[in-house]
Amino acid sequence: MRHGLVTLLLVFFLGEALFAQNYHRDLADLEERVQEKYFDASLPLFRYEGDTEIAGGEIVEGNVLVADGDLLLKGRVTGSVLVLFGKVMLEKEARVDGDVIAVSGQIRQARGSVVSGNQIETKAKNFMPDKNWARRYEEQDEEELEGDWDEDGDWEWSRRFHGAYSTLPLKEIDDDFKFSYNRVQGFFAGIRVPESIGSGNDYVDVHGFLGYGFSDYKWRYEVGLTRWLFDPRTYRFELGAKIYDRMDTQDGLMISDMENSLSAFFLHRDYVDFFRRKGFELHVSQNWTIFLRGMLAYRSDTYFSVSPSTDWALFGGKRSFGPNPAITDGLMRSVYGELYLDTRDNKELPSAGWYARLGLETSSREALSSDFSFNRYQLDVRRYQRLSRGERLDIRLMAGTSEGELPLQKLYRLGGLSTLRGYNNKTFQGDRMLLANIEYVYSPSGRHSLLFLDNVSYIAFFDAGHAWYRSADQKKWSDGFSALKWRDLQTDVGLALSFKKGEYRFSMAKRLDTGKDPFVFAFRMVKPF
Repeated sequence: MRHGLVTLLLVFFLGEALFAQNYHRDLADLEERVQEKYFDASLPLFRYEGDTEIAGGEIVEGNVLVADGDLLLKGRVTGSVLVLFGKVMLEKEARVDGDVIAVSGQIRQARGSVVSGNQIETKAKNFMPDKNWARRYEEQDEEELEGDWDEDGDWEWSRRFHGAYSTLPLKEIDDDFKFSYNRVQGFFAGIRVPESIGSGNDYVDVHGFLGYGFSDYKWRYEVGLTRWLFDPRTYRFELGAKIYDRMDTQDGLMISDMENSLSAFFLHRDYVDFFRRKGFELHVSQNWTIFLRGMLAYRSDTYFSVSPSTDWALFGGKRSFGPNPAITDGLMRSVYGELYLDTRDNKELPSAGWYARLGLETSSREALSSDFSFNRYQLDVRRYQRLSRGERLDIRLMAGTSEGELPLQKLYRLGGLSTLRGYNNKTFQGDRMLLANIEYVYSPSGRHSLLFLDNVSYIAFFDAGHAWYRSADQKKWSDGFSALKWRDLQTDVGLALSFKKGEYRFSMAKRLDTGKDPFVFAFRMVKPF
């Protein structure tokens, strides 16, 4: 069965390579022809692939081309707008100084938006009538263009894209309610006011949540206030404070809250370890452009271990959730600082750009009257690099180290989802950590479907990493790395099928240090990194 599945995936990889090898050339030719016809070549060109948003208040000084995706325009474009195989949606505050062109797509303009030039809807076959792929695109687009508007005639949009203030908070439409299910709280429900750059007052934002756990019978909350000065976007200087009593975890990089809730509710598998964190935070941050931010915060948190309060799931038979591991309880006063760079074209499903975060947290019994003394350092760097129209390389490198004695809730853990995918969940832990994830993504042109799956991509991946403890005589943050050899790293390889532009994926992974352990299969509803 396993060998058959491997063979089937390999056949799909090879078949798609043969099926789509001419698409790249044809689409490039089409882009060149429509640009020559509609664009003023003296203006800069801003090119995007996939669904894209230009946010309110943003000005793009040049021509905008969106290939194989929809454009939601709330800001201003000083040149012309051209969308290939997608919709142009002009919100009421949108302004285009040139023309708006949709090739094998539609233009939808809200009342109040301004287009100084012409609005043109045309077909790809008018430029390349001999290409069958153009007709297939148009047939699909005509079906997809139906039913995308709600009863009020507004476009339903809940994602954030490149140009929409990458390092700044943006309210999402589906963020007003908070629901989850886990072994500690059971069913948790609440209301949420997300942190947003688009609040009614241009310089003040109030955010937070209030919810109740129906198995532990506890209320949880967070209330935050931010006040920013100067330019609220490009060079925003922010002061903020928040108080909270919440259930927290260090496992957010492994699995999303939605995925874990569905797994716990339906499958009797809870992958996340929880603890209670009660306290407050004061912070100051500074943006240098919308892509780079520095932040410094003071935190005073009391940490509590928590126990499971339910062992119920809809399915899973006699399976048990198991215990929720204890942490190191106590009062932690700490100073946290970070540098955050984000140029990704899409925060949830990135296909181009950089992400980097360098974080430092320090706690001291003497200086801060904390119950803990440690320094913790973590670096996370990701690159999403297009190799061709249908190929991409996604790379993530992570490193973590420390000084002093880390409490249990601050240790590094690797293994399983989003980390070393050929291993069991959180197999390795320590106060040192290295991790590398590499994914080669092949997305055939033509919005290819496989059986009932739309927009299929084929992925091959490799993971390598390790988490370990330094020896007792090693005190510095740099100690404990020099003796590490390649053979000390855990490695695995795998294949995956993703669809809906990467939003969902089936994967299988195999560790390389033994031939005995079986493949690890997974279904994900978010991108691993």
